[in-house]
Amino acid sequence: MQVEIDAAAGSAAAAAPDPRLNEHMMGLAAEMSDQLTDIMASLQHGSDSARDAAVARLGQLSIATAEAGREQARMFRSAVVVGGALPELVSMLGSEQTRRQALAAEAIHTLAIDDPTSDADNFHSLEICQSGAVAPLVAMLSSTDEAAQAAATGALSCLAENPVCQQMIAGAGALAPLMKLTQYGSDMGKLSAMGALDVLMVNNPLVQQELLTAGAPKLLSGLESMGAQLLREQAGSFGARLRDEKAAAAAPKLDEAAHVRAARDTRIKYDGLRQRAVRMMQGWGDERSTHRSGR
Repeated sequence: MQVEIDAAAGSAAAAAPDPRLNEHMMGLAAEMSDQLTDIMASLQHGSDSARDAAVARLGQLSIATAEAGREQARMFRSAVVVGGALPELVSMLGSEQTRRQALAAEAIHTLAIDDPTSDADNFHSLEICQSGAVAPLVAMLSSTDEAAQAAATGALSCLAENPVCQQMIAGAGALAPLMKLTQYGSDMGKLSAMGALDVLMVNNPLVQQELLTAGAPKLLSGLESMGAQLLREQAGSFGARLRDEKAAAAAPKLDEAAHVRAARDTRIKYDGLRQRAVRMMQGWGDERSTHRSGR
């Protein structure tokens, strides 16, 4: 693990002529290495509470390294994989504690997010899926805990950008619980589940056919006519594409790189819709608060 982190620091140093930037990047790499060592020790030998805290820190570091630059993000994720964190995270997905499940799913989600400007880090999703994460994540979709459902939906949406992972997720039975969440979840849960289904349908006529057979067009038509505005708009768009079998049949099969880009664009579109929904809800909340204070 230290070798992976040091390699990232050396690469950053070679590319940056400013010695102050060099020093900053090397310092960040050393800090990452120290924190990863602590995280791995807690995951493998710590108490349940220590493991929970370690997983939360792992997710925070994943986000922080993504903001620190492409090379740091890639090498951090490589170090996590090489360091043996994935089996520990998969084990926690099967915990009886839904909070622990959600923490592990959120960490996997952050690890699976790649750099949209590069294909160099796309292998992490496949590593995660092949480590056994798919089945417990799909099982979490049927959890009675909304936070666990949301964490699993987010992780699966991101993992499904990889073509092999997409097939694994669909083959593990994700479509039925995602359709159920699209029908019965909260508005945010419906939007997230719809997004996961949309990503799973990218470049995949078998998934499209399964959704048609399972009655997804009727479900989406219901949302289009009765749901909230963002849901109505997206349900209409998704439903139209789902029903257009001729266009799907005529579309050329995408290669792996094009598949990843198309799936990523689909996932990012839904991320943007959820952010819009949050802003709208915050606005409504402020408005209600203002009205209450004025009475």
